[in-house]
Amino acid sequence: MDIKSYKAKLDSLNLDKSKYCIISGGVMLFYGLKETTADIDIRVKPDYFEEMKKKFIFKKSNKYPNLYELDPLIEVKVQDFNSKDIRMVDGYPTESLELTLKWMLEHNRPKDQEKIKIIQNYIERH
Repeated sequence: MDIKSYKAKLDSLNLDKSKYCIISGGVMLFYGLKETTADIDIRVKPDYFEEMKKKFIFKKSNKYPNLYELDPLIEVKVQDFNSKDIRMVDGYPTESLELTLKWMLEHNRPKDQEKIKIIQNYIERH
């Protein structure tokens, strides 16, 4: 999905922007480092997840601990985060590129190798 579709889908959830952040491919999308992403990945604070469970139905994912599927296009990672690691980009809370890069390097998945180079290059230039 492109940035416009991504924002529309995220906006339709009507989430509190102080209690979640965009992670993974969405971060690159918001920084203009890729044109599309397959899905929406967000991190939410545990207390906010409890609130969200009153409004949404989640399915536990087998990919990672504390990961849930809201629908086939939205994954929710339940994990606290520090506000210093969040950047507002175009009015949306995104995880910092540095933290995204750190996660990709730690997991070192083959599908992230090109993304790692793109983020490293961007960080070096800025």
